[in-house]
Amino acid sequence: MQLSRHAIDKLETYGICGDRLISWQEAFEQGQRHLDLSTAATVVVTVWENRPWIAILSQDEERVITTYPTDHRTVTNRLGAGRWINPNT
Repeated sequence: MQLSRHAIDKLETYGICGDRLISWQEAFEQGQRHLDLSTAATVVVTVWENRPWIAILSQDEERVITTYPTDHRTVTNRLGAGRWINPNT
């Protein structure tokens, strides 16, 4: 998976580079994909270093456009409210 310049900058802001970047990428590959109904974006949610992270993918799903840490409550709320759904539905 490719990272946009913006995604790289965001990860560097959080001190994620080198071995930590490799670890983040491995966790990202195991993440759950969702469709955000409000933006039509594909969202990947993964837990890395005991914290949920969100990655927003490009339309072709070949690049991470942006990524940021979040919290379990936000993930639960977006799934529970139906904002994020399984992309196969």
